[in-house]
Amino acid sequence: MRLPVTALCALLLLGCEIYAVPNPIVCPDVRQGTFDFAGDRVVLANDCFLALPGSAANQVNNPIAFTATISFIPGGNLARMCVEAPHAASSEGTHTDLAIDVASVFTLTVNVCSCPSAEAATASRCGCPASTPTSNCSCPVVHEQRIQGVLQPIPGGYSGFDGNLVDTVQPPPELDPSRLCDCQKTCSYSYKLAAKVVGGR
Repeated sequence: MRLPVTALCALLLLGCEIYAVPNPIVCPDVRQGTFDFAGDRVVLANDCFLALPGSAANQVNNPIAFTATISFIPGGNLARMCVEAPHAASSEGTHTDLAIDVASVFTLTVNVCSCPSAEAATASRCGCPASTPTSNCSCPVVHEQRIQGVLQPIPGGYSGFDGNLVDTVQPPPELDPSRLCDCQKTCSYSYKLAAKVVGGR
């Protein structure tokens, strides 16, 4: 099965997750630079099943790449990362000196889900084929993308960034936790992330 466009952008392209405006967001405040990011999956045995390489249910890309601007907000330790892609939402968080911790949270649909019963699928707002009412379902999840890392300083700016990206999937809070389908249960997967500067302050 194919993911809907919104889910495809969030899981595969990192930054198309919220369709609010047609043009890339201009990161406000004190711009630290624009960076080309590249990430490679760090595969662990307890990763989300939708992110396991070689699985028919694998719905994430490896490697990943995107361009984003990092800004610091004056008067405190707030930070923002803006992906340079149409419809992309910014990630917000904090910085401590050159260490950054930013995240974005959004809702998307995951495919290839299995549910304990047809009733549970309905209760969990999943759509399943009539021929398989408890499998090959599409279910809503809450998805957090968190980037943590450190800017690499050079005179007058930065040479790049080193860190990690962790994707966490959780059930929508209004659902009954005893009736969740498998793809709605809390899990995570991650990438080793690095970047080089392509635009200065």
